[in-house]
Amino acid sequence: MSTTQGPPRIAVGGIEHETAGMLPGETPIEVFRERHVTPAEMLERSGDANTVVDGYLQGVRQQGWEVVPLGWVKGTSGPPASQQTFVTLLGELLVELREAGPVDGVLLSLHGSFAVEGVDDADGAVLAAVRDVVGPDCPLLAVHDMHCNLTEAMIEPADLLVVMRTYPHVDMHERALHAVDCLAQILDGELEPTMAWRQLPLLWSAPCMISAELPMSRVVEQLAQLDEHDEIVSCSLGVGYQWIDSPAVGASTVVVTNGNSTTAQEQADELATWAWEHRDQWVCGSVDPEAGLDAGEELGKYPIILADQADNTGGGAPGDSTEVLRLFVERNLEDAAVLYVVDRVAAERAQQAGVGETVELEVGGHSDPRLGPPVSMQAEVVAVSDGRFVYDGPMWQGVQDDVGPTAWIRQAGVSVVLISGRQQPIDLALCRSLGLDCARMRYLSIKSTGHFRSGFAAIAGSIFNVDALGLLSQDFRRLPYTRLGRPVFPRDVDVVRGW
Repeated sequence: MSTTQGPPRIAVGGIEHETAGMLPGETPIEVFRERHVTPAEMLERSGDANTVVDGYLQGVRQQGWEVVPLGWVKGTSGPPASQQTFVTLLGELLVELREAGPVDGVLLSLHGSFAVEGVDDADGAVLAAVRDVVGPDCPLLAVHDMHCNLTEAMIEPADLLVVMRTYPHVDMHERALHAVDCLAQILDGELEPTMAWRQLPLLWSAPCMISAELPMSRVVEQLAQLDEHDEIVSCSLGVGYQWIDSPAVGASTVVVTNGNSTTAQEQADELATWAWEHRDQWVCGSVDPEAGLDAGEELGKYPIILADQADNTGGGAPGDSTEVLRLFVERNLEDAAVLYVVDRVAAERAQQAGVGETVELEVGGHSDPRLGPPVSMQAEVVAVSDGRFVYDGPMWQGVQDDVGPTAWIRQAGVSVVLISGRQQPIDLALCRSLGLDCARMRYLSIKSTGHFRSGFAAIAGSIFNVDALGLLSQDFRRLPYTRLGRPVFPRDVDVVRGW
């Protein structure tokens, strides 16, 4: 029942960031401001887009509840934010919550691997601060990204945490609706959420997270079976985000029951045990770009897609590694394209030259010497844009984006899409806006690990995740961890699971 007059008042908002702590520098507050939805703008959203917040909005409205809009900030993945940035963002959210007056529930969109200077678990700090404002009796729920690093600090203040099940994340809206359904049961007095979790000493390889394919499809099936358990209200498995040096790093399970703490912990442990017993399936070795390209040629299924996962801008990487671009140029490939190289200077120079003109450019390789030197190109400017477009693939369908000054350049048979702001290719929308038909390419290099599949899998002949020069290697033995605090598989062979 509502504690206020009229329909239940449900606060909706969030602070999201996937923090790549192994990257140099910091994520400034301006990055969060670029994708800031104000409370007023929140009310104007239709709720149809595939985001957690839009799922909340649609679900709350369908229930006949009142939306109490908070701000929603979603910083592009990158290095940790400063303490001051975090204090500012959290302070704004709390002011909005206090000024909203009494609420009957809170729905937050949190990534689950947000860290800031001096704070390993900023998501837990957000949840604790919100709990302090709304008090112990107000239901507090959140949906996390599948790449979350769960901690006790998140579990303790929350009534219920939900984790996405798909990678690419095509179920953001769906998992938000699940959270809303759970909230409805809480408000009706039908559900007393009791949550348990278990962290695994396990680093999960990103190529083994693709939910529509083996082996990850087995995890999805396992969770679907648990959904049928009479006492389980909600169950999740987070695969973790590995590119931060923190004791929070690792896969985790979460199970929620209706008031039965014993069953919740037993089932969280049982799911964790199942994942641990199959741990060899969640880890795969590295493939270098030449080997991936050669394997694709031998297979003969085109387009051959090389997923440049170590320079995945979606995970926070700079996006200007040049190893695969250099390989394409040196092999004189025809109908080849690299998507996208983050290089504002080159993009603006191409725009200044104009469509149809030939321009000499030093492409990529500017952000860090570990990403390889720039590639000298004498390229035709094929198309330019301001970088504004709307996604039309299943992951971010209906979401607007702006990657800044953008250009499609081409040298002989090798094309490059240059963008100014970091973003991974999620679907074909940006390329289509430039007139680049990716389906007609024979070779595609995509600076993404898995999300690109939501838009590109339908046109792919073959896909190879490769470890080119980059800052987000999938070889966990090469990552400079010092703070994990325990042996972790596969970095360590003799690992005791701990439960």
